[in-house]
Amino acid sequence: MKLPRPTDTLAGCIWLPRILAKARLLASGRLPAEYEGRFCQPSSVDSEFLTFFGLSREDIVRAAGLADDEAALWFASLASAGDVQIAAWNHVAVNLGRPGFPLAERLPVGLSTTYRHLSARNLETVFSVLEADEEAP
Repeated sequence: MKLPRPTDTLAGCIWLPRILAKARLLASGRLPAEYEGRFCQPSSVDSEFLTFFGLSREDIVRAAGLADDEAALWFASLASAGDVQIAAWNHVAVNLGRPGFPLAERLPVGLSTTYRHLSARNLETVFSVLEADEEAP
């Protein structure tokens, strides 16, 4: 399974292509169980994204049925997804897991459990952990 990188953008928004890709894989029955179980769950990047933009899991699943260009237009049409809001999210997103940002309390837990194999790498953000994990052989 190849997902977009956490920092890839669609409609100028970080994480949007990744959450749409996961929703598409979920709909086709090809999302691995480890991802499926965490898809849009509390204390996840998906949940942070949905909450920030006032969306539901169902909104993303519906949008995943659109081609990327149509999904970008849908997202851009949301009142909660103007340029200012997207820029604010993009700043928060790349800092997820750092002190003072969402998921700061979850990052050490993840590094001591699910991502234990990466704990010696001194990774400071959720995105750096995800990228390192997905680069691993």
